[in-house]
Amino acid sequence: RRSVAILAQGRAARIPAATISSSGAPPPRIVMSFWGSKVAPGAYAKVETPAGELLHLSQACLDPATPSGLAAKVLVEQKGTSYAVAVLKEGGVECCALDLFLDPKEAKLKVTGKATVHLTGYFEAEDMDEEDDEQEPAAKSASKSPVA
Repeated sequence: RRSVAILAQGRAARIPAATISSSGAPPPRIVMSFWGSKVAPGAYAKVETPAGELLHLSQACLDPATPSGLAAKVLVEQKGTSYAVAVLKEGGVECCALDLFLDPKEAKLKVTGKATVHLTGYFEAEDMDEEDDEQEPAAKSASKSPVA
């Protein structure tokens, strides 16, 4: 049974989601938690990562109240180096889809420029890929036709 955890205003709520398994075996329990932060210019995003999880940064958007023409950059700072991952400008590119997995212990998210940015994503278990790899052989063997 799949479960999704939503984290809003510091409170978590679990929402079950129905799944169907072709092999008849119960699917693994997957828990993901929504994360979001409004980051002012010159500030760092506040990220409180649950133990054993990574932040999947999915999207950066300008605050809807951004005045005309203002811009912002979203930077990932890691080991003393800053990397621009999104450059946003009101009236131009106001939203940017991302697919970044970050360990907030090693990387920080910062906004520069003149506009506030909304960052959104979710927390995912660090070993999520390992769980997927373990299930592939079982799924493949279940899909084979019986030999007569």
